[in-house]
Amino acid sequence: MKKNTKRILKYLIEFLIVAFGVFLGIYVSELQSEQKLKKEKEASINFILEELSNNKKNLERSINYHQSIKVELDSIAKTFTEKDLFKTYLGNDVFRHHNIKGWEGIALASLENTAFEAAKISGIIKEFDIELIQKISKIYNYQEEYVEFGNTILTKMININATSKIADAFGTIELMAYDLLNFEETLVDEIEKVKMLN
Repeated sequence: MKKNTKRILKYLIEFLIVAFGVFLGIYVSELQSEQKLKKEKEASINFILEELSNNKKNLERSINYHQSIKVELDSIAKTFTEKDLFKTYLGNDVFRHHNIKGWEGIALASLENTAFEAAKISGIIKEFDIELIQKISKIYNYQEEYVEFGNTILTKMININATSKIADAFGTIELMAYDLLNFEETLVDEIEKVKMLN
């Protein structure tokens, strides 16, 4: 009986040592996984913030340009008569968009979304704070709307033809100088809010 007790005690001690070793191994593995996940999360957030920072710089360049075009349009609009607005745009001597001082086209800001898409695809985004995810998603959705709106304006400019009036062309450029500008200013504000969250 004493022999059996010693043998059982021996096996129990060996079992406890093995169990502790397994537990310790799992615990260390979990710690390493958490550290790796934390580093990936931080790296992903930094990539997104860097991407948004670059987008902000591009937006600020477009804002400056669109503000200058807005000033020019305001001064040009004062020179029009109502009759002028209904003249055919092509071949008129009253208004041509390329004669606007500083004109460089629609100048839609180039906006990237690679870091955000990578975070979604990898699944790391689910580790972000929910408020941060909402703010970031809002910006990227708004960026898409901005690009779509800019492309709409570009399409309107391309579709100017022999039947278009000065009012059509001028109105299209006003969309760029007012509404597109408003999009850009809102996006810059939203990007600033995300930077403050982090």
